[in-house]
Amino acid sequence: MNTPRQRRRAAGWPVALAAFATFAAPAAPVAYTVDPAQSSLTFVGTQQGEKFTGTIKSFRAAVRYGPTELAASTLDVSMDLKSIDTRSGERDAALATAIWFDYAHTPTATFKSVGPLRATRDGAVADADLVIKGKTKRIAFPFRFTANGATANLDARVTLDRLDFGLGAGEWADDSVIGHKVDVVVHLVLKPAAN
Repeated sequence: MNTPRQRRRAAGWPVALAAFATFAAPAAPVAYTVDPAQSSLTFVGTQQGEKFTGTIKSFRAAVRYGPTELAASTLDVSMDLKSIDTRSGERDAALATAIWFDYAHTPTATFKSVGPLRATRDGAVADADLVIKGKTKRIAFPFRFTANGATANLDARVTLDRLDFGLGAGEWADDSVIGHKVDVVVHLVLKPAAN
């Protein structure tokens, strides 16, 4: 038969376990939407050795992120390619053609994380499928996530090869005419998604 002291100790176990579970449970990822007025999605390419910058003016992003819950965190971005602005009317008109982005048939590009995000010494990394012009490329996407109270910033820079997506054919495939490598720069200002 248990003594009163043993019974009191046994009765305290459920309370202690509940308190430990509450303390140890990781925070669930927070759902964010992008603030388009403060965010930017740009790319830097080269044309005949000269750098130029393009901006994708219209895009949507849904982010679920928790620094201790990377397995449940996700990135999902949709980009309206028709909104690309490279500050050159001639170049922008060329990008609309079938040789380049082919807006008539593939006006949207998508970026979606696949599998759990990974933690590295320099920050988080998402393995993601980037789809442009109907071609899918699995890329590693390292990014820095900075919380600012209820809002947050997501910043990243990644280098792509345009030929992986069939962008530029014939004479335009020449690296000396239009560089194969394109740097994509992401700056997202995020706010909590409405429930």
